[in-house]
Amino acid sequence: MKTIKVVLGSGSYNIYVGKNILKHMERLAKNAGLPGRGVIISTPPILKLFEKKVKKTSGGILLRFLAIPDTEKSKNANLALKIIEKILPFDKSRGVFLAALGGGVAGDLTGFVAAIYKRGIPYIQIPTSLLAQVDSSIGGKTAVDTRCGKNLIGAFYQPRFVLADTGLLTTLPKKELMAGLSEAVKYGLIKDPDLYRWIARNAGKLLKRHPGCLEHLVCRCADIKARVVGRDERDTKDIRIILNFGHTIGHAVEAASDFSLSHGLSVAIGMACACDMSAALGLLDKKERDDVVTLLTTIGLPTNIPKKILRRTMQALAHDKKFREGKNRFVLLKRIGETQIVENIPTDIIRKVLLGRLS
Repeated sequence: MKTIKVVLGSGSYNIYVGKNILKHMERLAKNAGLPGRGVIISTPPILKLFEKKVKKTSGGILLRFLAIPDTEKSKNANLALKIIEKILPFDKSRGVFLAALGGGVAGDLTGFVAAIYKRGIPYIQIPTSLLAQVDSSIGGKTAVDTRCGKNLIGAFYQPRFVLADTGLLTTLPKKELMAGLSEAVKYGLIKDPDLYRWIARNAGKLLKRHPGCLEHLVCRCADIKARVVGRDERDTKDIRIILNFGHTIGHAVEAASDFSLSHGLSVAIGMACACDMSAALGLLDKKERDDVVTLLTTIGLPTNIPKKILRRTMQALAHDKKFREGKNRFVLLKRIGETQIVENIPTDIIRKVLLGRLS
């Protein structure tokens, strides 16, 4: 089991990575000073796969399992309040902790509930998807969606620890594996050219779920995110914003598709668009742009926007929370491994990029 530390001014915590490490949950929970009662929030498919396994590892921890619908639409304020009502009878005098068992939806919603219930109770992340292990379970961004866009109501609230058991990825559907690889490619593009090249060389092994490759990938990505979050926990220093590469258009595409396109697949489209925009503005060499798009398609990821959602994508872009004082704001590439934040890009360039990525 490998340990990566997220170093913060207060509330530092560990990310544990390894195959079949779920068995250490009780010990890690006790070491973190968690209460003896825990509520596991997950989706029915994940509970079917892992509920018994979690119960076996819980030891003396008294657990309750709550199921939420297996859809992005579960990230809403009404469901968060319903979960709190179900926690209340289980929350005895010694308190309770929450655990997110699943992907990004379970993680975001569980963290949000933990942040607002009794002005904050402890929670942990047990990510079961590659996307959650390399990205969304780390960093303490918790949120629910609104009709206007993704993650518009939320809080920065860090978990006590993240338990990334790569053995849980063996049952992951191929599309979800590809979605996680999308976020992993992002880390190479924004911060680590060597990681980017390693993914390109090992894409076949990763798609076949090679245990050593998956563990290496999760460790590399988690380490990058831990260091970025440690320098800019609350996204106020223009450091953490680089993690949003591909997400500005990606979030818009995801919302415009009514979430029929998953987060990871939408981010792949967003990264292709961001590379196009970088090349159009003279920041990124076109050969590097083409190389990125080729890697995404080799993995099996989409790089084009469905024509029927173009108008809704443009509308969703207007609600992006990174925009300031009416000015758009994009994380773009100068070269593989180096980003540049660009503001107030002319609308005609954005539209031209989107039109160039229609399918």
